[in-house]
Amino acid sequence: MITLGIHDGHTATACIMRDGKILACISEERLNRIKEWGGFPKKAILECLRITGIDPEEIDGVGIAGLMPPTLPQSYQKPHWTKRAFVFGARVLPERFLQSNHWVKVAKTIGSLFRNRSEIKSRLRDLGIKKEPTFYEHHFLHAASAHYFCPFGTKENLVITCDGSGDAICATVSIGRGKHIERIVEISNYNSIGEFYTQITQFLGMKPMSHEYKVMGLAPYAKEEQAKKTLQQFEAYFELDKQNPLVFKNKSGCWKWQFLDLFRDSLVGHRFDGIARATQTLTEKILVEWIRNCIRKTGIGKLVLGGGVFMNVKANNLILNLPEVEDLFIFPSCGDESLAIAAASVKGLELGVNYVEPLGPIYFGPEFTEEEIENSLKSISGKFNIQKIDNIEEFIGKEIAKGKIIARFSGRMEWGARALGNRSILADPRNPDIIIKINEAVKNRDFWMPFAPTILDERADEYIINPKKFYAPYMIMAFPTTEKAKKELKGALHPYDFTARPQILSEKWNPSYYRILKTFERETGIGGVLNTSFNLHGEPIVCSPEDAIYTFKNSLLDGLALGKYYISR
Repeated sequence: MITLGIHDGHTATACIMRDGKILACISEERLNRIKEWGGFPKKAILECLRITGIDPEEIDGVGIAGLMPPTLPQSYQKPHWTKRAFVFGARVLPERFLQSNHWVKVAKTIGSLFRNRSEIKSRLRDLGIKKEPTFYEHHFLHAASAHYFCPFGTKENLVITCDGSGDAICATVSIGRGKHIERIVEISNYNSIGEFYTQITQFLGMKPMSHEYKVMGLAPYAKEEQAKKTLQQFEAYFELDKQNPLVFKNKSGCWKWQFLDLFRDSLVGHRFDGIARATQTLTEKILVEWIRNCIRKTGIGKLVLGGGVFMNVKANNLILNLPEVEDLFIFPSCGDESLAIAAASVKGLELGVNYVEPLGPIYFGPEFTEEEIENSLKSISGKFNIQKIDNIEEFIGKEIAKGKIIARFSGRMEWGARALGNRSILADPRNPDIIIKINEAVKNRDFWMPFAPTILDERADEYIINPKKFYAPYMIMAFPTTEKAKKELKGALHPYDFTARPQILSEKWNPSYYRILKTFERETGIGGVLNTSFNLHGEPIVCSPEDAIYTFKNSLLDGLALGKYYISR
């Protein structure tokens, strides 16, 4: 049973599954080189077909994310009719109505009329895909991704979703039992804490629906006293519903872009870092109290999470350490790029698939042959030093130990927002000055933003404080760190609070990458390396050998390991 899942909103993505197993998944941005691109992911669909060797006519079913028109990045970047419609609606409609499920029903009914169903069907036919697509609700798919792919099983899970907005909803609470997901609560997008966070991101001069992680990274720098005045103001905007503790409410009187006017009027004289800390603190408080209430109400401590708000790795750690949480799974890269995977899995289950394979390594993208890599190297022949090295993993580990910054391009590309070793820039984490060097060489990141470590599985307890033994191979969780980590991994920790967002690496998940870390360990005694995504600032992670060479040429990286070839200046 072969199914295709499609998300055509921001960070548009396609996924192909066979009999409950992910065969390929890729976001359109990696192919058209426009970060977070939104729209019909034609190139990604074709690439998934190429990777899998599947003919379009072999596809048994197609799942599409979203009943309403998808959110596109450009709707936040320039004036758009939807902005005016939302602002007008917020001024005209009563707040109690917008907070309620009555609004959700009305919005879905009206919004579904504008979904581009016929256009999508036409574009699928143009690709040779004859099956009629099925359109699924946004938050149902977030719930499906978290529940069906959960590594500790699907017998009974508390399934919680939270994001900015999808099909007029910002959050849901469900109970997952086997194939069945029963929704018990849904929260109107008027109440969205994720939308509030996005509007703060925009107010602070950063890119909305993209740079929320920068607000999170900035937050620890502010003193509690600096953020206190702002937090007191923000706490008046959101609360847990006194009649229904499974619901949080927005009581600011503002919605979406109205927040910007509110902030311009009310945040004069508030420090930018204090605003970031207050935003993060409010978000953590709402999420933790809400989820605790959900566990207590349902009596279910096995928790699975989906939706873009759970890309907030600091809040995730507070959730993990709630005493009520028995087990926790957070779907990696749980923004809307995950909806394509969920749509493919749900369609497969509908068509008779009995089992969805729990999520493991997420190297779902293309890989390239040695011949393809050699052809790409012809463009730089004579301009750089090029060596073919049989044991290149050992070579990389030794070069990193010498202080070199090496980009690695190997095997299948990772799916999602995080580089997990195959499209990564690697460096020695001992020296915090490496951050400046990497930024000057290639990344140009904001000065306050941390990098992250990849840590050997068997050394993880030496570096991160993880009393619940949460397995963290996806960089979806932040942890406090040990004193040893603050010495040996300092360059890969948050510079101010020394937390880490690690990739914990086992040999079976990525043997070749593991060999690099073991070589570095033999050379230095350190059980981890600094790992950041292989891309220029503002560009998607590299996909092809040509992307890798372009990025190397336009940076000051010390070296590029391209398959078995090593390129240096």
